Amino acid sequence: MTASDFETASSRLDSLVQWWDAEGSQNRNEATTRLHLIDSLLYGALSWPKGLVTAEDRYEGKYADYSLGRPATRLIVEAKREGVSFELPVGVGPGVMNLSTLFQGNEAFEAAARQVLSYCQERGVPLAAVSNGHQFVAFLASREDGVPPLTGRALVFPSFAAMQDEFPVLWNNLSPDAIDARTLQATLGDSVVPTPPAKLSARMQDYPGFWVRNRIQTELKILADLVLEDIARAPELEDEFLRRCYSVTNTLSEYALVSREILEARYTALTSIETEAVLAPARGEEGLSSALTMDVAAGSLGRRPLILLGDVGVGKSMFIRHFIHIDAKAVLEQSIVLSVNFGGEATLAEDLKVYVMDKFVEQLRERGIDVDADKFVRNVYKADLRSFENSPAGGLKKSAPQEFEIREIALLERKLTVRDRHLEASLRYASQSMKRQIIVFLDNIDQRDADFQEQVFLIGQSLAETWPATVFLSLRPDTFYRSRNVGSLTGYQPRVFTIAPPNIRQVIDKRLRFCASLINDPGIRHQLMPTALDEQAATLGVYLDILARSFDQRPELVEFVENLSGGNVREALGFLNTFVGSGHVNTRKILEIEAEQGDYLIPLHEFVRAIIFGDHQHFDPEASPVATCWKFRRTTDVSIFC
Repeated sequence: MTASDFETASSRLDSLVQWWDAEGSQNRNEATTRLHLIDSLLYGALSWPKGLVTAEDRYEGKYADYSLGRPATRLIVEAKREGVSFELPVGVGPGVMNLSTLFQGNEAFEAAARQVLSYCQERGVPLAAVSNGHQFVAFLASREDGVPPLTGRALVFPSFAAMQDEFPVLWNNLSPDAIDARTLQATLGDSVVPTPPAKLSARMQDYPGFWVRNRIQTELKILADLVLEDIARAPELEDEFLRRCYSVTNTLSEYALVSREILEARYTALTSIETEAVLAPARGEEGLSSALTMDVAAGSLGRRPLILLGDVGVGKSMFIRHFIHIDAKAVLEQSIVLSVNFGGEATLAEDLKVYVMDKFVEQLRERGIDVDADKFVRNVYKADLRSFENSPAGGLKKSAPQEFEIREIALLERKLTVRDRHLEASLRYASQSMKRQIIVFLDNIDQRDADFQEQVFLIGQSLAETWPATVFLSLRPDTFYRSRNVGSLTGYQPRVFTIAPPNIRQVIDKRLRFCASLINDPGIRHQLMPTALDEQAATLGVYLDILARSFDQRPELVEFVENLSGGNVREALGFLNTFVGSGHVNTRKILEIEAEQGDYLIPLHEFVRAIIFGDHQHFDPEASPVATCWKFRRTTDVSIFC
């Protein structure tokens, strides 16, 4: 609750009292009292959401008027008609007093208190209250100090005026946040339970804030984003990037501790599940799996998709890129390759199948195959046109050639309307006429939710069954398990190739050295960025060399990244990008020492600090990839998050 919520609630109480004063006290029955007064008091003045209140809550044949709190009831309020006035001692104002005192000469109130107490004790509810609309008494129905509840104390508001005068007391004890904080127990108990202090972050202005970088850090950050992320994806560098940066090893690093055991167990379990799916690694020790190479050639005959199975970030997309440009380049150069990357595409597509078809049409057009061109369409449907010419309508070709041509065009337009069938026929014609096989990649499906993945798999299965194509789909192991049991995979027997995580240390080393070589070579650098950035690029080159040397000579850095990323290559490389240009790193000091001595090694605490805080000035558990528990490692002489 906020200060504005408190002010709104107080205003609602004032409105209720003004209405009650104008209407005057009436002998309302219990239902009307609840409707006119108690509902307004609870929902308005105390701001109880209706979703947290149950009216006429039944238990063993007994009905409680109001049960407040969910999922567990915290307070039961017994409502009495307005005419039942609690006889409070003369001069008693709002505040705390003994229940036994309130019971003296007040049989109606005592009966109501005992009634609501029985409801609370039967249902295990700690707090009870009695109200007739303009009076309110609350007490503890369950105690841990050995005091019988009916001999304890109660919080009393003898009138609406008392509630107005002491509204902060009413609010601080009976509002939803107050009930959650157990304030009423502290008010009425024998010992006061102090309220936990607010988090330190709550007293910090603009928490968690953003760290302001200096000029060197800013320039490094901008260039690092360009070199480590964007340039690595540049089409003109793709083949060189894949040759130099792709890691072919399937051996997990010796520095992966918990993640190593988890990942090995997951992939071992995959090969032992009871399924008719054929499982094989996509790569062996000697290179690309021969089974995968054979399936690419024969996949269009098998009428089932080939599944590339691996966890998020292990490099399924990189495997596909390397497969296309390096491993199977000779085969795929003689093929028509179509692909959809679902990691950044199709977010707003209403009809996923239509979207996929449209993407394929665009890609074919870029390759010089316009499936909507008149000449191409007539070649695809040559047999249909010949059949039409031999039909009774074919007689129009001589008697009414213009009418014949109109009907012929209408026939072709009907064919074009059914996009999936037209694309299937077009690819079949292109494959036969150009002597090329069709290969389809549906990538990054695992970055979407389960329902989306199911839809894409069904599309892929449909393409594999009906098209003359080899269809690849990338999935996560957990999605594969679920689909094999209850999803769309239950009805199919796919071929499955597993992609294990690469060695993170090897990936980092190759990526850093490749990026450093790009910007340290003037010829390549000037092709990628203007000469005005030469000075900044040289600084980044030095920084990347320091990083590469540090990861090569400091195993604790590899250990930290290995275990924090859990085999996710994308996340591990993201940590490098976070470190370069971080506002929490003394970049000037690092560059000065490197210039003087040429052997600077990044200590673990310096790297960890950048990852913990990220772009923020203070630690933010919602944004930091590091969990908020401490683990002390004597071997590194630093305290790091675990």
